[in-house]
Amino acid sequence: MKKLMFALLLCMSWAVAANAADHTLSKPDVLGQETIFLTEKLSAKYDTIIIKNFSTEGAEIANMDKDEQEKLREVKQEIVKTLTESIVEHVKNDTKFARVSTKGASSGRTVILEGKFTKFNAGHGAAKVFLGWMAPEGAKTNISVSGRLIDARSRRELATFSDTRSGHEGSAIGFVGLVFKIQAKDEGEEIAKFIEKLY
Repeated sequence: MKKLMFALLLCMSWAVAANAADHTLSKPDVLGQETIFLTEKLSAKYDTIIIKNFSTEGAEIANMDKDEQEKLREVKQEIVKTLTESIVEHVKNDTKFARVSTKGASSGRTVILEGKFTKFNAGHGAAKVFLGWMAPEGAKTNISVSGRLIDARSRRELATFSDTRSGHEGSAIGFVGLVFKIQAKDEGEEIAKFIEKLY
């Protein structure tokens, strides 16, 4: 009898776990890779979002000569700031979080966005200057990021994502940092759309 009861309890716990997994929210389909763990909209539990600056530590640097790498070093913090400001602006405009901040104490109703730049790719060959949007995907100037939404109190992951943003080629090779800033602004808008669809 005890074995039968144990087997029934085990089956019930599997069913509950499977049912919870089946009821996660749909992917917003905004960013390249998305994993959603939420079973209800952010608005049901959270009234505050803290948007942290994305880290650049360990980001891959691709297709840059020494001059370009130096220019990237000079503007890297501006690129980070551009991404953060873009996310904040669009989250404020497109959601009804009572508080959208880049710092401050977190309460039990706070969700945190954190992430990192994973790659700065200057593109290669003529694509850097002449081909622009017609360039093959691998030749384009682009930035790649990954990030996650977490519950501030429990640190539980609510959603994760990664994405690559390209476009705005045509600047002279020496101004690759400017292209990255434009891409960071566009990426911020897309990340905000991802959050808005989960809100």
